[in-house]
Amino acid sequence: MIALLGASAITLTALQATINAPTEAFRNCLHEPSDKATKEKVAGDAFEAYARTACGVQMGALKSAVVAFRMKNGMSRKAAGDDAEMTVDDYVGTSVDKYQFFASENAKNTPPPPAVAPAATANAKATPAAVTQPRKP
Repeated sequence: MIALLGASAITLTALQATINAPTEAFRNCLHEPSDKATKEKVAGDAFEAYARTACGVQMGALKSAVVAFRMKNGMSRKAAGDDAEMTVDDYVGTSVDKYQFFASENAKNTPPPPAVAPAATANAKATPAAVTQPRKP
């Protein structure tokens, strides 16, 4: 009985390990586009597409791992695919929410650019107040 329990624990740990590596790779990948998008001043609404494009390889690996893991646990391929899609959407959604929050905070804390004074020209006309007026009697 104890041997069966130990074997089950080892098997479950091995199965969980097959999904941990792709999950970590995808989560780590989502940090890089966030940093790049901040430097490139990508709008918050455009960040999701930006992140999905930048992490497409890791996203595909995670989806495949989730589908395989769920199917080994008795799910149908369609249900496993839907679950994989929801898992990826959750990770991307969290990253998008975080990016949009920090982008809005940075916009609030960034002072507006200083107003540029018009350049003085060589032929500048004197203002009426600067012109000497004749004295009234």
